[in-house]
Amino acid sequence: MNGTEMTISRQGPTCPGSCIQPMQVAPGVRTLGELEVIAFLQSTVEAGSGLLIDVRMPGTFMSGSLPGAVNVPVATFSTDNPYRDDLLSALGAETSGNTRSFSNAFTLLVFGEGADDRSATDAITGLLDAGYPENKILYYRGGTADWTRLGLNLSVGQ
Repeated sequence: MNGTEMTISRQGPTCPGSCIQPMQVAPGVRTLGELEVIAFLQSTVEAGSGLLIDVRMPGTFMSGSLPGAVNVPVATFSTDNPYRDDLLSALGAETSGNTRSFSNAFTLLVFGEGADDRSATDAITGLLDAGYPENKILYYRGGTADWTRLGLNLSVGQ
């Protein structure tokens, strides 16, 4: 910068395994902050048209998650999951022949552990690959790490 070389380094977990994730997962998928997550719960989830999806493993989910979240582990969104069509159907996708419609599908707010957890971005990629519309997918990059760092509570065993 201004002729001076600068170095950015990171201490703690290393990549791969703990890679910092992008702020925007894919075009059309909005990234939300904590206040928007709360508003999503109060409006979209409360109205029955949205789901807050925690993609972490069930044991981690059971130890504490955002209030109102449901656990759908990241692997269930994978193309090689033989039950992925069942999952998409449970999320409101309708299949007729070879055509899948998402017009009645839930709006999903997807999150994982935090900004260096790729499980949420992998789940979103799986949803997009299945044809889930990007305008029905939201991303909370901060995950449980930022949620708790800001002093917000987790629900245990929900």
